Amino acid sequence: MTTVRLSDAQRRRLEEGKRVLEDAEGKKLTQGEAIAELAQFTIRHRGILAEEPQAARLDLEGDSLLDMTLVFDMGRTNPRTIDRLLYGKQ
Repeated sequence: MTTVRLSDAQRRRLEEGKRVLEDAEGKKLTQGEAIAELAQFTIRHRGILAEEPQAARLDLEGDSLLDMTLVFDMGRTNPRTIDRLLYGKQ
């Protein structure tokens, strides 16, 4: 037996997924059975998940680190400096 701690939002998503599975299978499922079925579904349908990356994309618009209005002054640069900063090349 494994204990899975879920936040309220995760619990709601699990319940929603469980209802979808119960409707498809026509029977009641425990939370453990629902988690196992959902895990099996993702393993069997990796291709679908890979085809739709926007479904798994994080909401980055509110991330202050990705704010395009931020400007960083690196001083004088040349291709060697940029390579060293980006790729760790000497």
